[in-house]
Amino acid sequence: MHNRGPRRVGGCLEEIIFLSALDKPVLIIGGGVAGLAAALELDRRGLASLVVEKGPNLGGQARGFCCKALEVCARCGACRVGDLLQQAAQRPALGALTQALAVAAQRQGAGWEVTLIPQEGPKPTSPALALERPLGERLLVQTGAVILAVGHQVFDARKKSRLGYGRVPGVMTAGELEETLAKGGLPGQARRLAFVQCVGSRDQALGRLYCSRVCCGFALRLARLARYLEPGSEVTFFHMDVQDYGQAWRAELAEMRAGMRFIRAIPGEVRPGAGGPLAVFAGPDGQPQEEEFDLVVLATGLEPPVAAPALSEMFGLTPGAEGFLTGGQGVLVAGSAGGPRSIAESIESAAQAAASAAEHLVSGQAPSPEVAHA
Repeated sequence: MHNRGPRRVGGCLEEIIFLSALDKPVLIIGGGVAGLAAALELDRRGLASLVVEKGPNLGGQARGFCCKALEVCARCGACRVGDLLQQAAQRPALGALTQALAVAAQRQGAGWEVTLIPQEGPKPTSPALALERPLGERLLVQTGAVILAVGHQVFDARKKSRLGYGRVPGVMTAGELEETLAKGGLPGQARRLAFVQCVGSRDQALGRLYCSRVCCGFALRLARLARYLEPGSEVTFFHMDVQDYGQAWRAELAEMRAGMRFIRAIPGEVRPGAGGPLAVFAGPDGQPQEEEFDLVVLATGLEPPVAAPALSEMFGLTPGAEGFLTGGQGVLVAGSAGGPRSIAESIESAAQAAASAAEHLVSGQAPSPEVAHA
């Protein structure tokens, strides 16, 4: 049910659409993996929702990920976003608005009144989904609960200038390599690859002591895919530690260790060499070593979402650890907005946030922090 009527906004009267809380009891800010998963879980529980995405497309960053399977599934999660989009398109109770930005929020009883404004930007990429409808005018949403699923941002590798990104030819990020591999191969004649972990995380100099958790699996599966697409290529993996993702991962890791060179050290510098980027690192004896590669790939860490400060202020939330989002009365957090998470973990987190939102709508009480922030 939509109602139209005049409302004073910013000192003047303008027409605003009012979205009844009975129609869309849950507002989901962020249309990536976590936002879509939360909407689908709410739909399974018989609750309608409205997903708002500031960009032109639903699916978030994962929409551009490539499958990292060889002969069998690599469990990278890249295919999950396509599944979620397909499921969402088949759910009539699931509403979605793209190019929409939340700019204000006020408490309304046990719920919230949130103001959305249109965002200019590029048109949706093809093929466009029917539910990807850009917001055309200012919109006031009255809702019983809000789920923040705004994802994360990726560390800017330029901030670690000693690793050469942006100034040394042949240095790129893991995300850029993924885009290249998605097109079918390695750039140029790259045959000697080096992967450098923990770029922007576990770094005292940057004040970021937390582990981004997903980078080890992401980079190693990219490395394996690169070797598969370019037989004969050699991979060196510079790391501090390697994350343990469970029993199935340990079997994968053992196979990777057999086919790649693992060096437990992080290069102190990457500079131009005679034929490619030159990495300087500590050898087993602690003495500096130099080695030239065709390509140096930086595994950049996950950072809090850009919108975290604004959303925390808007909804009166307490800043979370390392700047990630936390929940509050009638406000839940899903996915990597609350901390580094894989695609599978973000989907699980979204289901928990949806369950907590449903509980809040029934009881009118704040969900437990353990569930709200999961």
